[in-house]
Amino acid sequence: MLAAMVGGLVLLVYAYRSLTLKRSLSGAAATLKLLAIAILSIALTEPLWSGVRMTPGTNLFAVLVDDSQSLQIKDPKSKKPRSDQLQQLLTATDKQQKDAQPGWMIDLEQNFSVRKYSLDSHAHARSDLAHLEFTGTSSHLVTSLNELNQRFQKLPLAGILVLTDGISADEVSQLETSVPIYPVPIGQAAPATDLAITNTSVSYSPFEDAPIRILADLSATQCQQKQITAQLIAPAGEVVETITREVSQPEQQFQLRFQVKPEETGIAFYQIKTSVNVPEGSELTLANNRRTLKVDRGRKAHRVLYVSGRPNWEFKFLRRAIQEDEHIQLVGLIRIARKETKFDFRSRDGEEGNALYRGFDEHNEKDLERYDQPVFVRINTQSPDELKDGFPKTEAELFQYETVIIDDLEAAFFSHDQIELLTRFVSERGGGLVMLGGQESFQQGGYDKTDFQRLLPVYFSHSSEPKLATDVQFELTRDGWLQPWLRHHKQEQDEQKRLAEMPAFKTINRVDSTKPGAILAAEAKSSPRSAVPAIASQRYGLGRVTAITIGDLWRWRLKEDSQDPQLYKAWRQMLRWMTTDVLEPVTLQVAEAEAGQSGTKIKVLVRDPEFQKRSDYQVTLKIKTPEQETIELVADPVADQPGEYQALYLPGKSGGYTVAATVTAPDRKTKTISSGWVHAPESREFRSVQPDLALLEQLAKDSQGEIVPAARLQQFVNSLDQRDLPVMEESVTPLWHHPWVLVLVLGCLFGEWSLRRWKGLP
Repeated sequence: MLAAMVGGLVLLVYAYRSLTLKRSLSGAAATLKLLAIAILSIALTEPLWSGVRMTPGTNLFAVLVDDSQSLQIKDPKSKKPRSDQLQQLLTATDKQQKDAQPGWMIDLEQNFSVRKYSLDSHAHARSDLAHLEFTGTSSHLVTSLNELNQRFQKLPLAGILVLTDGISADEVSQLETSVPIYPVPIGQAAPATDLAITNTSVSYSPFEDAPIRILADLSATQCQQKQITAQLIAPAGEVVETITREVSQPEQQFQLRFQVKPEETGIAFYQIKTSVNVPEGSELTLANNRRTLKVDRGRKAHRVLYVSGRPNWEFKFLRRAIQEDEHIQLVGLIRIARKETKFDFRSRDGEEGNALYRGFDEHNEKDLERYDQPVFVRINTQSPDELKDGFPKTEAELFQYETVIIDDLEAAFFSHDQIELLTRFVSERGGGLVMLGGQESFQQGGYDKTDFQRLLPVYFSHSSEPKLATDVQFELTRDGWLQPWLRHHKQEQDEQKRLAEMPAFKTINRVDSTKPGAILAAEAKSSPRSAVPAIASQRYGLGRVTAITIGDLWRWRLKEDSQDPQLYKAWRQMLRWMTTDVLEPVTLQVAEAEAGQSGTKIKVLVRDPEFQKRSDYQVTLKIKTPEQETIELVADPVADQPGEYQALYLPGKSGGYTVAATVTAPDRKTKTISSGWVHAPESREFRSVQPDLALLEQLAKDSQGEIVPAARLQQFVNSLDQRDLPVMEESVTPLWHHPWVLVLVLGCLFGEWSLRRWKGLP
């Protein structure tokens, strides 16, 4: 090699001495020829070139294609479905070749082991991507990417090519893959006429037979100068309410409010249907113009136990207020005679019963109330044995009620065990407790000397004998104005008028103040500077306790108009508020599938009559589908969750589903509770009809991939062998085998020849 270079240098010097060129041009030409000779001389020694290269077929590459219904949306410009553009990318250019693959797929399979998948709620393996039907009800793009990442976690997956419009039911923040993602956007983002229901909600009110309120959020795009119509349709098909709005802007949002008052209790399914007065076919899609809603009008009446130390007017008006309320069942336990001392003498020989009951039942006089027992009147009980022995003494007896009202009854009436039972009733059962004012309530009844004071939301007076205030006026506090169960009217002026018309009350039990965390809802004022708590409430464990210190609320009814008894409304609203959140022995919960999950999870929480969690019950489910087909399932107990039973159901057709859970105890007693849900995956699929390019860009950025335009798909595939891949091999080749060496030599020789010809030399 050295001899060849020296010989070439000598000949080069000799040749250029005879040429008439400028020194600079002569030097440049000589350098080019010398460089060519040097490269050729080095190549003769056969040096080796080392590096890394891709091994064909070793690395994997996944192709994920969107197969959801959103691909059926027509683009505004082309007037063709997005699926047409996608199918063009997935089929061969030569239409005569049956089942032939496109060129980019052929090139991809030459270098990679390709795995093909379609995308809807999950990723599904496919052998052929050219015959998709685009019928998937929902797109879980991020979930499908995470599934592929887990499936190929220990395999050399080089990347994921995703052909989609970007519409997804889950969020990009849920992405967990470290594999580069290369999205190929399908569809055009352009303004188009579309009316969509973006969100719905159903709100219930437990107060005064208030109707159920349904809210619907609408989005109107390119509908300006048009009228939109929304209808609420009942289960039977009749139109309940129609609302129209005028659209004035290209992008406008509306919130519509419907009100409905179902006549029957239980589960019902309503529909909201929207339309816009544009020519048929002008709207981008009609799939987002209808929404099904579940309305739950409630269940059986809540049971309330009223306990009083004597017959009084308070119970008279309370009973009248509740007697026509289908949501509240009032049970009364009224003491009409205190416990009397038992003497040795008798009014009759051998008589032991209380003389008050003499003659009512001559055959069972031995079962009559004794002198050493109080005498009660039981009102509206469900069975002859209910409250037979007075106030309940066991959990099974007390926990059948949801709220207990204590009125004008001294603390000595309750035993220590009964006070503890009431504490458990509130804190563990989640029940409500109301203490009304009276001559023997609060401190006047000795409750300050018992553990009962822990339950109440007020502190007792330090005075040993607090006086009962007289001539006080009822006023709501700032917090009271925020409590819906204390308000009777929508307008503040009407509410102020109602408060002003309330009479002055003569009896109120004085207490010092409310406890921390309690809500002081109303005060009783005898002067502008003298105010004492009138109504206070607090949470205690799972339940709620309310103290009403006024002892003569019945005066309100005597002073008001008989056509509109506000006292009755106040009683109903308070009791509904006290019972609306009380726990049930059997609770049925239905949770629709979230991103990454399959089916609907049905959960049943079971407690026995003493509200102890039980896992030895049997729970069966009956599900009624939108086609009125009945499916039976068994809910199994959850190992680490006592009292919890679960079952998973895979709904098929979109629509409303009802489920009835029957719980069977070991003693064969059963209890059935119902619920329902709406399966509407299309509401997620069509919540956005424009291609979501921002989501695709974020996916590419977070995974260190890139956006691949459909026009550059072939070019992208050809460039993959130049990228960093999971598996590469070391390559060693002679330098002369690289084309760039020959190109460099020829370039030097051509450059030297060009300089000589430029000056006209041979």
